[in-house]
Amino acid sequence: MNKLSRPPLRDQPGLAQRLHGLRETVMAYLPMIMLAALFLFSVWLVRSVPRQESFQPSAPPAHTADYDFQNFTLKSYEMNGKLKTTVHGIFAQHFQDTMNTEIKQPFVLIYSKDRVTSVRAKKAVVNEDGSQVQLMGQTLLKRDDVHPIEDDMQISGEFLHFFVNTDTLVSHLPVNIVRGKNRFKADKLEADNVNQLYLLKGRVHATLVPAPDKQ
Repeated sequence: MNKLSRPPLRDQPGLAQRLHGLRETVMAYLPMIMLAALFLFSVWLVRSVPRQESFQPSAPPAHTADYDFQNFTLKSYEMNGKLKTTVHGIFAQHFQDTMNTEIKQPFVLIYSKDRVTSVRAKKAVVNEDGSQVQLMGQTLLKRDDVHPIEDDMQISGEFLHFFVNTDTLVSHLPVNIVRGKNRFKADKLEADNVNQLYLLKGRVHATLVPAPDKQ
């Protein structure tokens, strides 16, 4: 009786080769699989993130008053605490777009060395720090020296623009100037009160009265 022969084992090298081939195939397609996964993730991310609204520039602030006050007095001071200006008015409005304050029937007092300047007008526009005052309508500026060494002076017209920090005054409209008994008229004015220089432009008319002889 012949001994039963043992069935032959499966071809182990053939299985290993198939596994190796499968691994090589997976490795070959792995970059494409990763790219596809990244693409799908990007699509999901774009769809998930909420869309931003299109940028629309905000409209500039309208020229409307943000607050107003009546029968008031405003005072501004220098860094050393010295009073610089005092502004009285019956009605005022502050506008946010220009940061200016418009005043009806203003009365302004400007204090400088040895001099007090008073100004009246129908309307005034004062900037935020009080360094510029624009006067409109029947303006009258009068300068009184504390020590009466010089003649008092007054300037009248329809527009005066006063720069407080430099103590200068300009007008692009006709002005009348009275200094003592002397009178001047001009189409335009540039005045430097610190250096006592007055530049009259356009048609200029002057009336000069000689000073009396001192005995």
